Amino acid sequence: MSKNASYVIVSGGTACNHIARSFHGSPNSDVCYVLSISDNGGSSSELLRVLGGPSIGDMRSRLTRLIDFADPQPPSPERMAMKDLLSYRLPSDVSEAEVKEEWFSIVEGRHPLWQPIPSEKREAIRGFLTSFHFEILKRAHKRFDFRNGSIGNFFLTGARLFFGSLDAALFLFSAITGISERTTVLPVINTNHTATIAAQLANGETLAGQNEISHPPAKQPSSTGSRRPPTPGCRWTHANPIEAFSHLALNARSSSNLFFDKAACEELAAPIERINYINQYGQEIYPVPNPKFISQLSSKHTLIFSIGSLYTSIVPCLILRHVGNTIAHSSSLKRKILLLNGSNDRETSGYTAMDFIQTITAALNQSRNVDARHAFYETCAASDNGQLATPPFPEYEFSPYPPSSFISHMIYLDNSAVTVDAEAIEALGIRCISLQGSLSPTGLPIFDDVTLSEAIEAAA
Repeated sequence: MSKNASYVIVSGGTACNHIARSFHGSPNSDVCYVLSISDNGGSSSELLRVLGGPSIGDMRSRLTRLIDFADPQPPSPERMAMKDLLSYRLPSDVSEAEVKEEWFSIVEGRHPLWQPIPSEKREAIRGFLTSFHFEILKRAHKRFDFRNGSIGNFFLTGARLFFGSLDAALFLFSAITGISERTTVLPVINTNHTATIAAQLANGETLAGQNEISHPPAKQPSSTGSRRPPTPGCRWTHANPIEAFSHLALNARSSSNLFFDKAACEELAAPIERINYINQYGQEIYPVPNPKFISQLSSKHTLIFSIGSLYTSIVPCLILRHVGNTIAHSSSLKRKILLLNGSNDRETSGYTAMDFIQTITAALNQSRNVDARHAFYETCAASDNGQLATPPFPEYEFSPYPPSSFISHMIYLDNSAVTVDAEAIEALGIRCISLQGSLSPTGLPIFDDVTLSEAIEAAA
């Protein structure tokens, strides 16, 4: 790998963790991971219900993975002990009293996980866990459910609330665990508020919340009949209109998204046509991305669209304002590489490689369209001549960019379960690179770290 390799990697949580080592072949590698903050499933769903704020689960997952190798020196026993602690999940199959007792043993510093960690780092970490616990106690009426809770998520949340800054919390995590300063993890939106995405399906249906789109929990019998449960962070989905527009009306109850099984999810009722952000009332909004994301796109040499959930991990990072234009016009980006998933999931059932390319292209053109509309309305406001209504945006003046403006290379597995028409893709101006694939323990095609690293380096 080049000694001065620099990457900005748009990714989700779990999938990219398996290939992250591919980007750290040199001690001088400059790597930035950009992750969505809209996950509302698992442990994150309970944090959103009780404390609000952005979802930090995917970022915590990436940071704990990076402890293994994102530093020139081999990980020390104390760093691995911190990884064990910050990766630890409280049990999900015990009573409320039992899970609280284990949490108390952690926050009080008596749990065996603390033993290999030096006292100064133990007290630093424990300080933010106690800060988190204090915030939970202030909201005791909401009856926080500690089951399946991630200690790393609790630490990051405590730090975020203490500093009032997600960036500061992520910096603290990296500093304490010894992750190299040349490796950064960025939230795609820098905020202390909850971000919610929605999917518009081809049949006209709307799904609100990442969990509902990607891996909804099993339907539970309830008095609401066939209606789905509310989505944390999105109060408009409450079935009862009396509760629909105010969190002050809601009962204290744990999130229905706390437990789910990705493998057991049924297919979507119709294909996804579009992803967008919504506010708490279901209205579409257009968030501004983290300025550091735009800065990274303007300074790094290689952009990677990572493997992962296409519509809930990758696309939410691409539809934001300024992203499409920055990627298309960046003078620093020499390579824009799509790593094609080895198989499809609930979001992309039946997709081909061309469908992945067209989806990413549409998302980035969606970003450019928002920029064009924003500029148009700014011009209208500046030249206000007494008109009572703003004229509609002239869509015919907007010209979508072709796929080659955003993607220069596509790397795919020779045993991929996703159909690849290399000739048709190369006709778009995108170079296709085939790699020998491996198989996961469950028999799915996966990338190998070493061969992927070599392929990325060879792409030119």
